[in-house]
Amino acid sequence: MFIDDHKSLACHNNHSFDFSKKGYLNLLTAANSPSYSRELFAARHQVCLAGFYDPLIDKLIEIINAHFPDNKAVLDAGCGEGSHIYDIYRKTQEKSDNVFAGADISKDSINIAASNNADIIWCVADLAKLPFLDKTFDIVLNILSPANYSEFQRILHDEGRIIKVVPGPQYLRELRGIIYQGEKTVDYSNREVVKYFRHKLNLVDTYDIQYEFAVHDELWPHLIKMTPLIWGSSEEKLIDILNTKVPQITVDLMILTGMKKLLD
Repeated sequence: MFIDDHKSLACHNNHSFDFSKKGYLNLLTAANSPSYSRELFAARHQVCLAGFYDPLIDKLIEIINAHFPDNKAVLDAGCGEGSHIYDIYRKTQEKSDNVFAGADISKDSINIAASNNADIIWCVADLAKLPFLDKTFDIVLNILSPANYSEFQRILHDEGRIIKVVPGPQYLRELRGIIYQGEKTVDYSNREVVKYFRHKLNLVDTYDIQYEFAVHDELWPHLIKMTPLIWGSSEEKLIDILNTKVPQITVDLMILTGMKKLLD
């Protein structure tokens, strides 16, 4: 691919994709209508700015640097509004030859990402058909997002790592308890997600992260709005949830690292 007059990216097959005014690429060949709203991504951005996921980010950096201490190319696949990959970039930017990219199917989310962070390659793209060459990345991150392991393996170097983050059973336990109020189990099971990861990849390591995060009054509405847990709630119930404050929220996450299943 090559850049044409700093306005578009063109490939040798004469496909052309324009840069937006905010500097990201829209690499979707058809319109999409993802379920997540701009309001959700804006709320998630505020939660990330408050440091809600900082212990997770620090652990991810530790894992990445353990496998690739020098120059590396990292993609956050399903990056949402981009806070996670940007925080990783920000804390490792002393390595000038590192490459960081974020891809998401939601134009709203990438719009927010590009508005806040100009140093990362952002693109609107379908995870089922990623616009990258084979064996482009050393690390593919997939954080609290759906995955497409066939595509992830295609764009990953043979010695690269796929790092997936999934909720643990007590993730946002307090919020689940308020929303469901006994209608459903408060705990979440990631058993099938982990099983599928092991089926598609060679599992290398797992890590558990659990901590309590203090919630101030200004953060509470953003925490509620950043999650699809409230989808389907009536306006009356949503008001009740917003008026029910909790002093802290449980963050319970599992990190899975895997490698390609190479043919002999």
